[in-house]
Amino acid sequence: MSGSVAITIFVVSLIAAIMLHEAGHFFTARRFGMRADRFFLGFGPTLWSTHRGETEYGVKALPLGGFVRIRGMSELDERLAPVPDAVFDPAAVEQDVSHVPVGVGATGADGGTIPEATWQRLTSELRGRGTPGDLTERIVERTRSRVSHDASPSVARGILAEAIEVEVPPSTKVGDLGHRLRRGDEGRFFGDRPAWQRAIVLVAGSAVHFLIAIVLLLTLFLFTATQFVGIDPTVSDVLEGSPAAAAGLQPGDQVVAVDGVRSDDYDTLRDRIRARPEQPTELVVLRDGAELTLTVTPDLAEDPTTGEEVGQVGFLPTEVVDRMPAGEAVREAFTGQVGFVTMVDQTFRAIGRVFGPDGLAGLFSQATGGVERDAQGAVSLVGAADIAGQAAAFGVGTLLLLVAAINVFIGIFNLLPLPPLDGGHLAVLAIERSVNAVRRMRGRAQDFTVDPRAIAAVAVPVLVVLGFVFFALLYLDITQPIRI
Repeated sequence: MSGSVAITIFVVSLIAAIMLHEAGHFFTARRFGMRADRFFLGFGPTLWSTHRGETEYGVKALPLGGFVRIRGMSELDERLAPVPDAVFDPAAVEQDVSHVPVGVGATGADGGTIPEATWQRLTSELRGRGTPGDLTERIVERTRSRVSHDASPSVARGILAEAIEVEVPPSTKVGDLGHRLRRGDEGRFFGDRPAWQRAIVLVAGSAVHFLIAIVLLLTLFLFTATQFVGIDPTVSDVLEGSPAAAAGLQPGDQVVAVDGVRSDDYDTLRDRIRARPEQPTELVVLRDGAELTLTVTPDLAEDPTTGEEVGQVGFLPTEVVDRMPAGEAVREAFTGQVGFVTMVDQTFRAIGRVFGPDGLAGLFSQATGGVERDAQGAVSLVGAADIAGQAAAFGVGTLLLLVAAINVFIGIFNLLPLPPLDGGHLAVLAIERSVNAVRRMRGRAQDFTVDPRAIAAVAVPVLVVLGFVFFALLYLDITQPIRI
């Protein structure tokens, strides 16, 4: 695998992981009935988008991540009213009437005659809430056919509500079509749902990263990793100038006998050679399907472990490796030296080193040229992509480990209890639940919420620190890239 291919795989896998992170938020929010109305890849200007149901999916110009908009996570979000109330609100109808050209004959909102713009708005409201096209047409037609020429908005509202009752099955859960049309966003904002559901939605993104890492590690150990099984007496290499080379031994020869002793066990044959230093010795080898007898005189050598004088002829046997058994591969993926648990532990340690006072001071010194860059230190995503290109020389296994480690890091980092990270939202949720639990025990109203200004006061310095680390590492990765 070339370095450029490895970098491409790394970048694509990172973008895919980020989108799967957002998908974790999106699908859990939808599962719990929350209104998740935007799901985009990238940031900046919109390049393409389409509506499916009540959600707009799209791609933006800068593929630097992605986002899901879950209504209620911002104080500026406005709730959708039930469709009859939204469409036939007197103020809205009055505005529609004001746009009717003079002479068309539309009267005011109190005088009846619903303008065409209101019917168009009804169609738009129904489609925007995920109503299928044929059902939308039936609801609009049923309503229009029953609204008289002098009907007021309040009368039209009632007729539309009846049409929805006839055409749309009753709601069975929060967020289904019946709920969206009849009750709007009632109970659908993020803060409306139970705390445990909100917590699952917040954790879902990081959980996806952990799942990706585990799948990659299982793939590595189940399908690509091997383990040492033993040594085969087949020659893998012959040392230049050695007695084996002088005797004519070649790579690929299988030694079957030494000094009259036949065996397929390498240790047995090796021991016969070791026992005959500086003594001519017959080797029987299997070459191209035929046995061949060679005479070799082992050199006198000293065993570095025991100090014993032994014979040595100068060829290397073949190491036998095999795929790991499934059970052992699973254990290695979770608890091995490069397994998931180890990665989690190393990630926590790395975050502490980088974002601690000493780590930030050291990073500042490295970025300003005060000290040389730490070759074992942190890297930006640009540096990680460069390392992925270098890792191509070590095989696909190393690339899988790198991508798994990046996913573990993103998953853990995102759960740190600091706004604006998901962990910050979890921390706010935990604080609110704890305070309200105390208020309940004291018989007080359980309506405590964390002041958004307090959250912003924490989020701003966090963003400053993250920005410093990001740009410092990016600068170092460009000017002093790490080589492995």
